Amino acid sequence: MIAHPRPTLSLSGLLKPEEDRDLELASYDVLLPCRRFEVDHKVAVLGRVSLTAEFLLRLVKSADGIDETDAALFFGFGLRDMSFVLAEVEGLGYVERREGRLWITLSGMSLFLEGSEEPKIFEVEVRRENVGFDLISLAYEQPRGLDEFSRTLPELPLLHPERASAAASNIYSAFRRSYPEIISRRERSLDRRSLYSIDHVSAGDRFSSPVKLTIQSTGLRPWVGVADLTEWRNEVEQEDRPEVLDAVAAFVDDLSVSQRSGDQDGYEALISLAPEFLKEFVRKDGLAVDKYYRETINRVGEVRSNRQTIPFVGSLFTRDNVRKLTEAYSIGLRSQSRPSTLLWLMPIVKYWGATRTLPELLRTMASRIGADNSGERPATTTVGLVSGWPEAHIKKAFGQVCKSDAPAFPQMLEILLVPGVVVAASVHAPIGSKTGLPVPLGFISFDPRVIERASDYLDQSLHRYVKDDMLDRRIREDLARKTDAEVEASSIVQE
Repeated sequence: MIAHPRPTLSLSGLLKPEEDRDLELASYDVLLPCRRFEVDHKVAVLGRVSLTAEFLLRLVKSADGIDETDAALFFGFGLRDMSFVLAEVEGLGYVERREGRLWITLSGMSLFLEGSEEPKIFEVEVRRENVGFDLISLAYEQPRGLDEFSRTLPELPLLHPERASAAASNIYSAFRRSYPEIISRRERSLDRRSLYSIDHVSAGDRFSSPVKLTIQSTGLRPWVGVADLTEWRNEVEQEDRPEVLDAVAAFVDDLSVSQRSGDQDGYEALISLAPEFLKEFVRKDGLAVDKYYRETINRVGEVRSNRQTIPFVGSLFTRDNVRKLTEAYSIGLRSQSRPSTLLWLMPIVKYWGATRTLPELLRTMASRIGADNSGERPATTTVGLVSGWPEAHIKKAFGQVCKSDAPAFPQMLEILLVPGVVVAASVHAPIGSKTGLPVPLGFISFDPRVIERASDYLDQSLHRYVKDDMLDRRIREDLARKTDAEVEASSIVQE
């Protein structure tokens, strides 16, 4: 369960209190810094004596010095059985036989743990384990393989770097605390084992472990969000790692932005792309953001073949928005348009696209277009348009990344365009507050008119990003491509 900030009536009047609901604002995958450690230690293996020997040890412990004959009569043992049992416990040094009587030794007494009437035997084994611990909470973390994209994701901040630098000295207590989990995952043996001692720890290679988080907000206060980590660990495990929770909170805080004058340019771009859809929300000074946001929150916004444009709020990488985009894309593909490029204009916001959903979505969309059977048309290339130097995960996600040294579009504007098929556009800016988390707000459309306007809009400044002549030609051919509906409409006009 997530503790949301207490809902209060926003001064901006975004929603009525009774309209409030949870809002999934964004989704991220981040890396937890970890390190391998070689731990030399000893393990006590707890075995058991035979059942008959256990009975005898219990008797002798409670009646030290008992006569051998009386002990045999107590259990109903014959001479042969008694000789066998005595040979076992005497040979192990647990019982002494003197003048026909049985005496328990110190070794025999040591088999009885405090508060236990059941004797146990300890065998100490020397072992070495190569184990991983995260460098933030020093909790046990299993190393796992990461693909190229995942290895470039942002890393959680080290709020206490001195703790990470001195990790080897702190692993003694961490290893002891985590030993039951370590041994349960590594061994299937039914032998009962306990950690006897930790002799030496040496630091090994660093590695990273992925942490999946979603940012949950509310309709009343969308600019304030908290991280939901239930896809990473259950609540009990999270409580054991408070330092990681603090690092995740710092990561979320780092996403905050301030409203900028250029945000209005982004909203103006939305109006220019879908004027018919947004006409009810346009005022003299531009888009009525609060009104459109309120309508988006309260509207179902499901994709239908006769509902060509729908609103959305939150990142395109949230589960609900991925579903809406995928459904709209499926309908748009019915136009039989098969572009050879997919374009994604990225907003200038921190850690945009830092989620494994990005490459998965790109692969899925590109594969559904695919190359034709003749092989004459090349496979679809995913093209990222970015202002400034692209982050490492962006370069791994896209087939081609084209950058401009100066923004040619509004900085907070995002446009995903599959020419002739579908377009998704949104603005990443705080809503309801001058500062806070960006709240992506926009629309998804397979309306041919909206797609054509988006194609023209990107085409105007494409030269600022794409320097390769062959790629530029492919993109411009796609942007000039008309959908079936556009061709039909043109024919009607000509007639």
